Amino acid sequence: MEQTTFSKYDRIRSFLLEEALKPESRLKMPTVQELMRKFGASQSPVTRAIRDLEREGVVRCRRGSGMVSCSAAAREESFPEELAGSGKAVLYLRTDYFAESLWNMEHTILSYARQLKIPIINHRIERESNLIAIIESVGKARELAGIVMNSDPGAKSEELIGYLNRLPCPVVMINSSNLYENAAENVTILSLDSEEAGRLCIRALARAGHTKVGYIRNEPECDLTRLRFTGVTAEAEELGVAVTHFPATIKSWESSAAAAEKITRSRLDDIRSLGLTALIYYSGSGALAGRRVLQLAGCRIPEDISIISEDDGSIMEQVYPAGTIVAGEYLQQCRDALDIILGKLPSPGTRLYPYRLIERETIQTIHQ
Repeated sequence: MEQTTFSKYDRIRSFLLEEALKPESRLKMPTVQELMRKFGASQSPVTRAIRDLEREGVVRCRRGSGMVSCSAAAREESFPEELAGSGKAVLYLRTDYFAESLWNMEHTILSYARQLKIPIINHRIERESNLIAIIESVGKARELAGIVMNSDPGAKSEELIGYLNRLPCPVVMINSSNLYENAAENVTILSLDSEEAGRLCIRALARAGHTKVGYIRNEPECDLTRLRFTGVTAEAEELGVAVTHFPATIKSWESSAAAAEKITRSRLDDIRSLGLTALIYYSGSGALAGRRVLQLAGCRIPEDISIISEDDGSIMEQVYPAGTIVAGEYLQQCRDALDIILGKLPSPGTRLYPYRLIERETIQTIHQ
């Protein structure tokens, strides 16, 4: 009997540790009653697991609103408490950009660091930030176990890559928009398999009978957008789908939604004259902005034109019609980044994470 109770406690604890890493856990986690039903357990092992994790700072129980996960408070330009601590810390350089995926990754990084009991310095990267100066400044005040950085679409300079290569600690770029062949062994690049995402988009449209498709790259040119172009083009050729690419010049920190709106509006006549029945947008925010332009122009979605894009957060499921997307694996990158820094996971050098197709309402089947 004792062994069964202990086993259930371990299973409940492990489950809650995984749940705490999910972004939605900031608002709500399973209740005691839900956990009892899920694991067929009495109240004792459930409350014990919750109490222990609350003591460790992984979760917090709020009267009237239940249990939520904890992540370290976001520090901006100054972080006296972290710098005053002892032992090695991880410096997390997070991109300051309006994107749900980045906020979700920040939550997972900070929550997992809390679970691993790693001191973490959370610092915002702005467009004009001097990364070398930031790393130098923090490194003088606190010994670093490693650095995790979100990578914006702009390619890192040779000077910065050379500097990172010479650091005595591991550096992990997560959600990296560019792949750096000149990175040294201490620098790991974690990114998404953007070429496969392009192939998934074409396959989904081809299955629904679409043979004339437009592709709108509403993101700055980088390695991932080039790979997406390769995937879209190669899969379309294999499946007999004609793809019209709508090129545009987009700056590194430009709004992807504004870029999609501008491209779609300027290409409305082409979309009509070419008889396109579907559009692929690089990002979800771009797809939403493009949909508005199309709908104001009298196009029904998906009856007149189908839409597919990359994921851009929970909004894609909540709008009507709900967006069909290819969703990338962001959160595993966060866990792997810290595990690589701690030596729990060997560095793969460069690793591309998979996408999956989530079919919703914005693709119409065409009956030939």
